[in-house]
Amino acid sequence: MKPGVESMQESVEADTLASSRLAPVRLLVALSGGDEDAALVRSAHRLAVRDGVNWCAAYVDSGGVNPHRRQILERDFAQVQRLGGETRIIAGQDRARELVAMARELKVATLLVGHGRPSGWRIWRRPVAERLARLGGPFDLVVVAEARQRPRFRPRQRGIQWRWHDPAIAATATLAALGLAAGLASWLELGSLSLLFLAAVLVSATLAGTSSAMLAALLGFVGFNFFLTEPRHSLAMVEQDQVVTIVVYLLVAVVVGQLAGSARKRLLALRASREQTYQLLTFSRELAMATHREQVEAAGAATLMQWLGCPVVMLGAAEDADDLLPSRSAPPGVSLDAGAQTAVAWSRRHHRRSGKGTEQPMDTDWQVVPLLEQDRLVALVGLALGQRERLPSPDEEGHIDAMLRLLSLALERTRLVADLEASRLSEENERLRSALLASVSHDLRTPLASIIGSASTLRDLRDQLGACDRAELLDGILSESERLDRYIQNLLDMTRLGQGGLKLERDWIALDDLVASALKRLGPVLQRLEIRRAWPADLPLLYVHPALIEQALINVIENAARFSPPGGVLRIEAGHSPADIWLAVIDQGPGIEPHLRERVFDMFITGGEGDRGRHGSGLGLAICRGMLGAHAGSVTALPAPDGQGTRIVMRLPLPQATQASDEHGD
Repeated sequence: MKPGVESMQESVEADTLASSRLAPVRLLVALSGGDEDAALVRSAHRLAVRDGVNWCAAYVDSGGVNPHRRQILERDFAQVQRLGGETRIIAGQDRARELVAMARELKVATLLVGHGRPSGWRIWRRPVAERLARLGGPFDLVVVAEARQRPRFRPRQRGIQWRWHDPAIAATATLAALGLAAGLASWLELGSLSLLFLAAVLVSATLAGTSSAMLAALLGFVGFNFFLTEPRHSLAMVEQDQVVTIVVYLLVAVVVGQLAGSARKRLLALRASREQTYQLLTFSRELAMATHREQVEAAGAATLMQWLGCPVVMLGAAEDADDLLPSRSAPPGVSLDAGAQTAVAWSRRHHRRSGKGTEQPMDTDWQVVPLLEQDRLVALVGLALGQRERLPSPDEEGHIDAMLRLLSLALERTRLVADLEASRLSEENERLRSALLASVSHDLRTPLASIIGSASTLRDLRDQLGACDRAELLDGILSESERLDRYIQNLLDMTRLGQGGLKLERDWIALDDLVASALKRLGPVLQRLEIRRAWPADLPLLYVHPALIEQALINVIENAARFSPPGGVLRIEAGHSPADIWLAVIDQGPGIEPHLRERVFDMFITGGEGDRGRHGSGLGLAICRGMLGAHAGSVTALPAPDGQGTRIVMRLPLPQATQASDEHGD
């Protein structure tokens, strides 16, 4: 048995064993590995659907499966599985006995076989249907009299297929052998000269096949008898040894020609199989590299057009789609005629082939093939087979089916990946929503509770409170209100960043003005800290959205103030390079661990205390990164120069670099 058949048999038997335990098989169809098996599969499927029973397709392998038959078997087994049947391969020499044994083992009620005589040299053997009838069994034997599949594209040519160079090769080789024999006739015996004509038969078989070899054997027989035996230039032979020589030559030439022609045929089949395998491997690699449906459709259409030499279109799978325009075509701009559009609508509704070369011709040059995956329509492929110089052969048709199968699997993979990505995003959004609600429930409730408590105290105990107490309560209300305003502003900014609704209204502004405005807004927060500012006086102006950059700076300074000890020093430094301007905020807090220096810019990361910690909701630095990123800037967390605290460095491109980036984007 061939290695490919062994692996196919193992996978088929494993799948079948698992499925056979679930439900009994009532209908068994016997495949022969020929072209007529496709019709048998369809007949078995119709019977199984009509009777509502499970069915199985079996093939008895005797160890002589050639590549062509193996390809047919793989195609038919794939068709059986798509139609809901089981598949099995049995190793054995007696096909009829193995089928009867399997039918008894599975306890099938009906055994379906095709009607045909054995092929090859064993013409004396009885047909398998007659042998099954003689063996008998507890099942109904159904013989499909016309089980030979009608080719989709063209009738199969019977008999010897002649090409114009086959007789030319045979005649040339025979003439060359005759010339050598005439020159060596005085040196060699008649039996030795016959070897030259055998060489001509081998040459003809090697170059042109069995048909040319048989012609060379016949021409050699005539030429050998006419020119070399006595009497010359006559087909009559007077010596007995000449008769034996010429007869032996003819028999050996026929056998050698058959063997050499068969070897050449197998060699060509192996080369074609290797080429098809290489094409399928290359095609599968291209599809594996495609990550989106559009890329898969483009690769599939381009490869099919290159291999078939005709236009190819891809269409959507929505059954209620009114638009019949191709989603992808090769070459671009290909349109479908009225007949092809009718075929598309019919195939989309019935999930079957239609158009050129099918049972539904639709008066068009296009054949529409639905790509199915687990009875689900994935896409439709249109092939302009009528525009080719010749229609595909059955071997090419099997190759097309294999490529379309790979294409349908790739399209289904992209759909599953898209669904998985959508599910992941939905889960991530749900997680962020839960974290946001948890953060809001804490960070908004705390200042509100403080405001409500201070306001109710002022209302109920106003006459009993002194001026200092009332001023302290009012300051608390104002401070908590500003804190609440910053939280709400962060939430709004985060929403705008996440939904892409942030618009930049750039204007020229000095760094001094930005820092002064941010410090003024954070006045109550910074009362317990010493602020030190240091930057050169010749800093260039920034061309930014002032409100956004100010809010980013406020978030960084407020974050530094929360982690700074009372009475600590908070430094603000700045500088510039030829490409950008940088601004650093340095605190004297506990610092950030190295593995958290990148994560602190993610949402809801608050230095290890979660979203309910005293350091806020964890949105400030995330908003800062988003706002700076909208300006093509960046922000990083570094350790403080003296080893105590954290240094947050913000970078913004200078106006020249910003304008160049905008012009490049435009």
